[in-house]
Amino acid sequence: MKPYVVAIFNQKGGISKTTTSTNLAVCLAAFGKSVVVIDLDSQGDSTKSLGIDPKIKQGIYDLFIGHVPVDDVMVPTVFDGVRVLPSTYSLAGIELKLSEMQNSQRTLSTILAQTDLQCDYVVVDCPPALGILPINALASAHAVIIPVTATPYANDGLLRTLPSIKYVQEGLNKNLLLQGVLFTINDKNKTTRKINELIRTRLGGTVYKAEIPRDHMVIEAATSRLPVCVYAPKSAAAQAHLDFTEEFMNRHVAIAAKAGEAVPGRLSRDKAMERLFSWKTANPSSMVPATDERMRQKEDQLDRMLYGDRGWGERWHLALIHFFIDNRLSLVAFLLVVLIGFIALLGVGFEGARRLAGLIGLV
Repeated sequence: MKPYVVAIFNQKGGISKTTTSTNLAVCLAAFGKSVVVIDLDSQGDSTKSLGIDPKIKQGIYDLFIGHVPVDDVMVPTVFDGVRVLPSTYSLAGIELKLSEMQNSQRTLSTILAQTDLQCDYVVVDCPPALGILPINALASAHAVIIPVTATPYANDGLLRTLPSIKYVQEGLNKNLLLQGVLFTINDKNKTTRKINELIRTRLGGTVYKAEIPRDHMVIEAATSRLPVCVYAPKSAAAQAHLDFTEEFMNRHVAIAAKAGEAVPGRLSRDKAMERLFSWKTANPSSMVPATDERMRQKEDQLDRMLYGDRGWGERWHLALIHFFIDNRLSLVAFLLVVLIGFIALLGVGFEGARRLAGLIGLV
């Protein structure tokens, strides 16, 4: 049976596409599945997160442009069952090269159709924006997953992404299925919950029940260049990724059953945890705490992804708005204090004006 190809795609950047891709791949492997990760992002974060040096000589660029055999590009990882078609620094210029090729939107489809990858799943990490590379991923995929951060600034990516998927479905890949929408970097506040509820109301069962929380361990894992499910298997984020992976596999089983196909069984959750802990032990970087400087850099990077290049004043203003949305009684008290203060200042002003008028003989 051909592998089930899933693209991780959102036109907006900074919503954990790479984190979703790498953790999904490793969690699938922990459940006993074999996986190939295709890193189509020129930044190569999936490649690096899976322990591969992006300075390697050959990668996706060579596969697309140089017609190099897949076996020459495929790289194994330290995680049993996970292999990578890596990104390299040369990938940054591939859009222009592909645009000069005939039928360039189906290049990846052709490669996958002509190759026996000998795996259960292919996970494609897409770059943001609807360029030739994401179109290649969607044109070759059986399903697409949209990671979404429930913030007012990130939600607009979903509104741009859904029409893009429909465009591919209508023209390049009529069998492409929106397998689900996944909430990532999920904060615990009322604003997030309201946005989540709004999206769930709009998209119904398409949205996964699992939600990936904003967890400090994800930042630590990124500094160690490891998926959080390996760096800290018991963390809230790691457990949420396992929940999501199980839900993803269950949906695949249901989809296959409708097509009259059977999906091989998987290992138990306990066995998956054992495998994750064995990979953690085998990776020395998971045992070394991240430095304060690296942590600060990653936290700043996460803030930039969520809030863009807004200054501290704008971020403080946004935080204040979120605080008052979560604490409406505090907002009422704050407004009362402001009103009382304004009245007091106004009274002082009138009294001062009256006294000044008396001194100069106007009253």
